Amino acid sequence: MDKSLKAGLISKNLHRLAQLEQILFSFGFIMSIVTIIRYGTDLKNHLFELFYYLAYILTSVHVLLVSMHTKHHPEWPTWRRNQPTYIAIFEVLILSIIVLYQSTNPISPYTVYTNVCIIAIVMLSVEPVFFITLLFLFSFIIIYRLWSHGDIFIALNILLTTIVISALTLFKWNSLIKEFRLEKIRDTHLETMEKELELAAFVQESFSKRKMPELESYDIAYYSKAMAGVSGDMYDFYTDDEVLEGAGIFDVSGHGIASGLVTMLVRNIFQQEFHQNEEKELYEVMEIIDKRIRVEKRNIENYLTGILLRMKGNTIELVNAGHPCPILYRKESGECDYFDADHKYSSTVIGLSSIDSFFQQTSFEMKSGDEIILFTDGIKEAMNTTHDEYGSSRFIESVKNAVIQPFGNQIPSVLADINHFTNNAEQSDDITIVIIRKK
Repeated sequence: MDKSLKAGLISKNLHRLAQLEQILFSFGFIMSIVTIIRYGTDLKNHLFELFYYLAYILTSVHVLLVSMHTKHHPEWPTWRRNQPTYIAIFEVLILSIIVLYQSTNPISPYTVYTNVCIIAIVMLSVEPVFFITLLFLFSFIIIYRLWSHGDIFIALNILLTTIVISALTLFKWNSLIKEFRLEKIRDTHLETMEKELELAAFVQESFSKRKMPELESYDIAYYSKAMAGVSGDMYDFYTDDEVLEGAGIFDVSGHGIASGLVTMLVRNIFQQEFHQNEEKELYEVMEIIDKRIRVEKRNIENYLTGILLRMKGNTIELVNAGHPCPILYRKESGECDYFDADHKYSSTVIGLSSIDSFFQQTSFEMKSGDEIILFTDGIKEAMNTTHDEYGSSRFIESVKNAVIQPFGNQIPSVLADINHFTNNAEQSDDITIVIIRKK
C-alpha cells in the first residue's frame, strides 16, 4: 500500500481513540464499583478482581497521557502518532490473558468477551493486517483456556466475534481505501480548478487592464472586485486620445469562469461597434451589439445587463439594458439621486435569444463638477452576517456622503460604508463601481 495512503487512512481514524479511552475508563469505573458493592466486607478476598478493573482506569489514563504527548509532536511519523491506539489494544489483550489465567471468578469469561468486543470496536479503525494477526493469536490463547475449563459457548462466541470483526475490518478498510483515493482525486481536481481559475482571473485582468490617458473633460475613478477569481462584471472606456467618447458598465449573468469568458468575448464587440457606428443613434449601436453577441456566444446561456454612455460635448446619451439605474450628482444644486428611477427609459437585457430585444435611449446635460455613478447590483445586494441586504437607500446615502469629498476619496468612502455594513461577511456577488466627473 502507498505510504501516503496508509498514513492518511490511519490519521483519518485517530478520532476513535477518544472513544476507546472513554470505554476503558467507563468499563473500569463501573466494574470497580460493582465489585466493591458485591463483595462488601469480603472485598479483601477479591482484591484481584478490584485491581483488575482498576487496571482499565489506569490503561485509559495511560492512553490519554500518551495521546496528549503525541499531539505535541505533529512531526512524528504516523505509526508513532498512533501509539496510543496500539498501547490500548495491547494492554486490554494482556488484561484478558491475566484474568483468565489468574482469576477464579466465574464472571471472568464474560469479562474477556467484553474485552474482545471493545477491541473489535477499535479494530474497525486501524490497519487490519497486523491487528487481525494479533487478535487471532490472543483469541486462540483465550479460546484454548476457555475450552479447557468447559466454557465452550463463550469460546465459540469469541471465535465467531473475532472472525466477523476481522471480516468487517477488511471490508471497511477496503472501503476507506476507495474513499480516500476518491478524496485525493477530488482534491487534485479542485487544486487544478483553483489554478485554472487563478490563471483565468490573471488573463481577464490583463485583458481589461489599460492605462487611461489624462482626459480633457472628465475625471474617472473605478473599482472592481470579483466574488471568486473571475469576474462577470465588465467596465470599459471608449477614448480617442485624450477625449472620452463613451463608457460602459456591464454584468454577465451567473458567476465563475463561464461569465468571465463572456466578458472577454463581448469586450471587443462593444469596442468595435461603438467606434464603427459613431454616426448612428446610441440605441441602434446597442441593437447591433446585441445581435452580434447573440451570434458569437452561440449556445452560451449567459446574458448581460448594462449601461452604455456616449459623450457629445456636455450632453450624455445613455442606454440602460436592464441594469440598475445610475446615480446622478448635480454639484450646483447638491442634488444626488437615482437617474430614471421609474425606469422610463429601461430596455431589455443584452444577448438573450429567447426574447425580442428593445432598446431606447435618453440624454441629459452635465456641468462642471457633476458626476454620474455607475455600479453593478453586487453593491446593493451585499449582505451582512444576518443576511440583510445593503439596499438602495443605504447606497444612495453613502454616495451622498462621498460626493462632497475629494474625488480620489469617493470610492474608498463608499467601500468603507459597505464593509462596515457587511462586517466582513463573505462577498455574494461581483462588485463594480465607476464614477465619471465632468471637469
